[in-house]
Amino acid sequence: MSEAKIAQVTPGECPPEGCPPFTRIECIAVDKIYDSCFQIHDLTRDTTVKFKNDFEEGGVIPCAQNGDIECQEVSRTDVGGGFFTITVLVTVPITLTNPNDPTETEDKEFTFTKTVTLCCPEGVDPDCSESIINFCNCVITDVSGGPSNPGERTLSLTCTLQICLVLKCILRVQLLVPSYGFCVPAPCVTLPGVCPPTPPAQCF
Repeated sequence: MSEAKIAQVTPGECPPEGCPPFTRIECIAVDKIYDSCFQIHDLTRDTTVKFKNDFEEGGVIPCAQNGDIECQEVSRTDVGGGFFTITVLVTVPITLTNPNDPTETEDKEFTFTKTVTLCCPEGVDPDCSESIINFCNCVITDVSGGPSNPGERTLSLTCTLQICLVLKCILRVQLLVPSYGFCVPAPCVTLPGVCPPTPPAQCF
């Protein structure tokens, strides 16, 4: 293939006549996913928090995910064929917010263990950073006030969470791949606004 044709190769779909032949074999560093799984996990935890203002039992304290959900390997058992039964400790960081003063927050971490069987050879680490909290709700079960600070209340909470746990066994490897060379950015183009605006496409 001529240099001119190589220079015309850009990201996107192949033309009707097919993609041109590769010109190079590159060695790149990538995360290889040996195995993965996901599961919906329901979690209930009791905790306490100190917030100012008045509260009543049955009230709701807003909570939200605060950072990546992390997991640490606790144990593994070889079950043959490269598969291991792995137990991980999952840490879920959340932030509780005073509904009467959004600037007042308190961070908490809830933990639980999960056992799965995956193709996860020795040296390959389990990762759950893609996990997310689908739902989080904290209800006040008790309210008490401290005599040293009458405006501050100690709230006993029962928090219910639903977690989409995504567990992957990942290892950084060097991989040989066919390529056309490096991607060269095209000049930036500013498109004029559409008048009237075009509505989004229908979902059916």
